Amino acid sequence: MLSTTLHNHGRKVLAVLGAVPLLLAMAVQAQAGPVTPTSLAGCSAHYANTAAWMDCTGGSEKSWVRLGYNCGIPPITRDHHTKWYSLDPRASITVSAECNVRVNGAWANVRKY
Repeated sequence: MLSTTLHNHGRKVLAVLGAVPLLLAMAVQAQAGPVTPTSLAGCSAHYANTAAWMDCTGGSEKSWVRLGYNCGIPPITRDHHTKWYSLDPRASITVSAECNVRVNGAWANVRKY
């Protein structure tokens, strides 16, 4: 009889303890508020003839951006890049460069500030 009584009480204790982590998780989430994802700048690179440029718009956090581009006439070409520019959240910037002969491609480099 004693073992049955302990067994029944043990089951009730486990049911109560099983609810504690769930209640704690709900309390922590309510205090922390909503989780907002962060994003870096978004850039779009372009090129035509001897010019390369990119338009960037800042995301939700500060970013570094630079323009990469390839100049020359194949098979003699070379990659180049501009200096890094800091971009504040929701700000915008246009970065441009020019080649002496022609641009073969352009790309954006974005990293966390």
